[in-house]
Amino acid sequence: MLLLTNGTIATMDPARPMAEAAVVDGAYFAYVGGRADAEDFARRFSRGAWETLDLQGRFVMPGFNDSHLHFIHYVKTKLSVNLFGCASLAEVQERLRRGLAGLEAGSGRWLLGEGWNQEQFTGERRFPTRRELDQVSTEYPILILRSCFHVGALNSRALELLHINRDTVGHYGAFAEVDETGAPNGVVKENVLDDIKAAIPSVGLSPLLEQVVQSQHDLLEEGLTSIQSDDFKYAPDEEPYALMDGLRELAERGALKLRFAEQALLTEPETLEEFFTRGGACFGGGDRFRISTVKLLADGSLGARTAFLREPYSDAPDTCGLPIYPEQAQLDRLVVTAHRHNMAVAIHAIGDGAAEMVLNAFQRARAELPWLHPRHGMVHCQILSEGQLRRMAELDVTAFVQPVFINGDMHIAPGRLGGNRLAHSYAWGDMERLGLHMAFGTDCPVERFHPLEGVYCAVTRRDFTGNGPFLPEQALTPYQALYAYTAGGAYASGEERIKGRIRSGLLADFLLVDRNLLTCPPEELLSARVLRTYVGGACVFRDPSF
Repeated sequence: MLLLTNGTIATMDPARPMAEAAVVDGAYFAYVGGRADAEDFARRFSRGAWETLDLQGRFVMPGFNDSHLHFIHYVKTKLSVNLFGCASLAEVQERLRRGLAGLEAGSGRWLLGEGWNQEQFTGERRFPTRRELDQVSTEYPILILRSCFHVGALNSRALELLHINRDTVGHYGAFAEVDETGAPNGVVKENVLDDIKAAIPSVGLSPLLEQVVQSQHDLLEEGLTSIQSDDFKYAPDEEPYALMDGLRELAERGALKLRFAEQALLTEPETLEEFFTRGGACFGGGDRFRISTVKLLADGSLGARTAFLREPYSDAPDTCGLPIYPEQAQLDRLVVTAHRHNMAVAIHAIGDGAAEMVLNAFQRARAELPWLHPRHGMVHCQILSEGQLRRMAELDVTAFVQPVFINGDMHIAPGRLGGNRLAHSYAWGDMERLGLHMAFGTDCPVERFHPLEGVYCAVTRRDFTGNGPFLPEQALTPYQALYAYTAGGAYASGEERIKGRIRSGLLADFLLVDRNLLTCPPEELLSARVLRTYVGGACVFRDPSF
């Protein structure tokens, strides 16, 4: 038994929001309450001596739960050229040339780069094209991904290997750009990009899983004890079920310290049916690995102008973005199929046009099969009308929110959207007032997986340098933000009865933090440090200072 005492314990349990002490027995909280009663509990129920952890006034809270990221993609980024922060097309080229030096001649390897954002370029603010990438190499195939991962650029060698040419590019429509001659210029978007990423030779399954075991510690150090991860498109050799088997085996032999809920990206009727034929949600490995939801995509990103809006972009009146499913019936079919199997669906929707399609699909599924109640959700839900927010509440749609997005989006959203649409965008305050279930995350590696950065953005509505506030009426309190990052995440994965709060009988996933996150000045949220991380009562990260 472990007695936690002499600290401030924020439980995220409405029945007892704060506690003086807690007792952990094995993997579970056994008692939560007053100090004297906790000590008495330990004396009565311990099997011999118990350990006391003097918190020395530190802050204790449930472990963070990232409700939407791409963990396998994050692992793979360690093998790619880092293009984050590039200030020009020339800097993109220079970093790629340095990366090219590390490729073995004749290996068949692709040169991959990730993280460029044309909005940060000091010169031409446009997508890189085949022309720029050919100046790096025409021998090695090159693919570079924008920071949102919804737009990529290929060089000529890559286009050749993928058989994308003047004769075939028309098959891809608006998802593959062409130059003034009608030839592909190398820019690809959304579904086409997903297919390309899946087709590229990658690291094998065994070394990938070894890197998973190592990389999980990056997250544990930041206080993440649970993640909900979209990985099907990042499986080696297009074998997502082999990857799922591998993750389950890691969980079963105790190598997976993180609690891992998979959001299975299945965008076609055939792959979705195959999923359920294979057992669907039964595909799991105890309390460390399970498949929690089916993931779908309804549009792209705001930065790339592929988010689907009901009305044209204010700064690009010739486009409304790109819906992934041009016909409502296509999306409806997928949602109804999952609903029929009582499986929750989480759908990526950034623009209000995509949100409308998502809400229509959920409404149809609930109308056709009202006796089933899977917890459907909308991922990102950034640009919404007041009416759409109310529909989310009426349909009980979970909001998978990435508050850290405003660090960058606050600088482009006003121009993209204009004043009218902006009013109910990034509307976390409205979601809270309407009683929506919110679950916070990061979309890593689109953003860093550091939870406290998201808490800071949710509370201050400012970027990391203090600019703002951006729509301050939508700010949350520290308690609301921490709740969405803990108990809210557990609800989103259907696990609120086993984790997400500090309560007797729940899994002992908790953190020690160097300051009180409920009362410290908001600007200190960025400098707060996790001192210890516990998963199932076991310490999996310890800061040497404590």
